[in-house]
Amino acid sequence: MKTRANVYLIGGLLLSLSTLSSSVSDFTPSYLYYFNKTPTRAVAIYYLAPTVVSSNLTLVDNVQLRQLAELGELDAHYQLALRFLQQGNPAAAKLWWQSEFDNYAVNQQQALADNLIAQQQWQSIEWLWQTNRLPQGDARQAWLLRQRSGAEYIHADFAKRHDFSLSLHTVSVMPQCKFNVLMLTDHHAGINALKSFKRFYQAKPEPEKNSFCFSEIVYVGDQFSCRNHDMALQCNWENAVAYNWPAGFDFIVMMSESGAANVVGGIMHINSQQSYKVFLHELMHFNGFEDEYPLPEKKQQWLCKQQGQVAPNLFIANDVLPPSGWQKSRACKNSMAYKPSPNWSIMQYQTMALSQQYRQLWQKQINQPLTKPIRFIDYFTFLGVKPTITTASSLDKFSD
Repeated sequence: MKTRANVYLIGGLLLSLSTLSSSVSDFTPSYLYYFNKTPTRAVAIYYLAPTVVSSNLTLVDNVQLRQLAELGELDAHYQLALRFLQQGNPAAAKLWWQSEFDNYAVNQQQALADNLIAQQQWQSIEWLWQTNRLPQGDARQAWLLRQRSGAEYIHADFAKRHDFSLSLHTVSVMPQCKFNVLMLTDHHAGINALKSFKRFYQAKPEPEKNSFCFSEIVYVGDQFSCRNHDMALQCNWENAVAYNWPAGFDFIVMMSESGAANVVGGIMHINSQQSYKVFLHELMHFNGFEDEYPLPEKKQQWLCKQQGQVAPNLFIANDVLPPSGWQKSRACKNSMAYKPSPNWSIMQYQTMALSQQYRQLWQKQINQPLTKPIRFIDYFTFLGVKPTITTASSLDKFSD
């Protein structure tokens, strides 16, 4: 009965509208008035004034859109797909856009592709790319970033609008900071993740203001072949010889897609899924802090045989007593390691907050360092990338 009633209503509306004029173009304002009053009758009005309906599809509900799409209204197909995407239902959206994508206007193709990117629908973007349908525009640029394409394939205006750089030559140090850090990434998600880390840090600098300054995000593509090796993120920094590195920077943060975070020789490797607290943990390694969980076997072989305070948070009690209040640490299996606190810290459990005690230790280490921090140029020298002399005797001495 409800369906029959709807038929009568549509029929009645058609009849009433048909009496307005035999010339649709002369009475478009009248049809627009009826449409604005009753957008739920869009299908009925469409028979008399398709242009009025097609130009106001955002006012039409999903049921009416579906009916219009089934009548062959291409813009209804597009609007329905876009609406499902924005509602977080990409599977339903795909049923409408995939078969008609070639028929959409270029601006519609671009808008749909941008929405696919916003919803992280990379499989659909890949299909568009492989079938040579992905239009020029932001979505195509995002896909190239995801594929780790070379920086030369990324448009300068796109990089500028999304607040990242394509060249190391555009960044500069900030002299007010004790340490300047280059922020590099090789993929799309890394750009926003590094921006987020910068915002968090700038909102609450650690361990105190002007300790670290971070450069603009620089996209470097796959030049350093960063990959997950044995669970840890590693890069081929021997390729750094091909670059002219900007003067004055102390450390590098290199963000890739997968692999456990680590610091090697003034270079932090971190993936774009890891949290800001992990980032802080790794940042402390730049200033010589050691992990308070068991250290790698190779590192233990030389570090755990030393004597005295070898790091701000590590004391090796070989034939000497640890400082008062320091507690056993799991860092060394020879049971000679001690840490400043009986409690878990950010150096033992990476998702812990930075405590006031460790903040003070960090401040002291920056202002009165036990040892000189290893900068990335030192590591490049060790690799033979730069023709300078290094006193490091083993690669393990560079690793955290």
